[in-house]
Amino acid sequence: MKKHSNSKSRTSNNNRIRLTAAVIVSAFAMGASAATITESATAPSANIVASQLADLGPGTFDGGRQYADNGGPPGQTFTVASATLVNAITVMGRGDSAGGYTSQADPMTGAEIWGIQISQVNTSTGALTPLDTETATGFAAPININNYLTFTLSAPVSLTPGNTYALSIDINAGWCGFAFSAADAYANGYSFNNNTSIANPGGNAGGTKDVFNGFAAPMPANNDMVFAVRAVPEPATLALVGLGGLGLIAAGKRRRA
Repeated sequence: MKKHSNSKSRTSNNNRIRLTAAVIVSAFAMGASAATITESATAPSANIVASQLADLGPGTFDGGRQYADNGGPPGQTFTVASATLVNAITVMGRGDSAGGYTSQADPMTGAEIWGIQISQVNTSTGALTPLDTETATGFAAPININNYLTFTLSAPVSLTPGNTYALSIDINAGWCGFAFSAADAYANGYSFNNNTSIANPGGNAGGTKDVFNGFAAPMPANNDMVFAVRAVPEPATLALVGLGGLGLIAAGKRRRA
């Protein structure tokens, strides 16, 4: 009788372990339900696969091309060294932003719609093939954003080495200027406007305002955006965390025994 009781207890414990393991795996499989924006005074430091965060400039200012409400939103091309799943893009504000076109201070209200696009670049023509285009709302902020904005995607985007990719950002109301380096600080890409052609001059008069137009038109002066492309944690790291959780369960089982 006692033997039967122990067997039943072991079966029950094993079922709890399997159930907990399934919960851990499911938690890692679940992604964010929508694109979001967060703000930070410090640069990101984890899971970065491409970045230009060292040289904050100021670079040569171009009022017609370095704002999120331009005709042809600003962007940056980049490459990755190994296959990766990207889930976030970070850029830096240059201290000139507002939620509306008024004669006084006008903070972001959270009603503005931001757009983030990740594309593959045809390096011969400059044409962009979108891989992911998302919007994010609900971000309220003071005027003159001069720190880091991170756009977390609703689902990771798969990138591979050997290709050139691009990020670009727009906003449908108000404006946000972005920080650029003082020189060509990032060797594996260039800043651009997402315009109607490679020769488009940019600015609100150059192409349709607040629309990703499909071409990477390089900005002058070889300045790069202050940016970081960030990946989801490595699967090995997630596995270690999951194993750690199972270890705690096993330790609890031993204590009960």
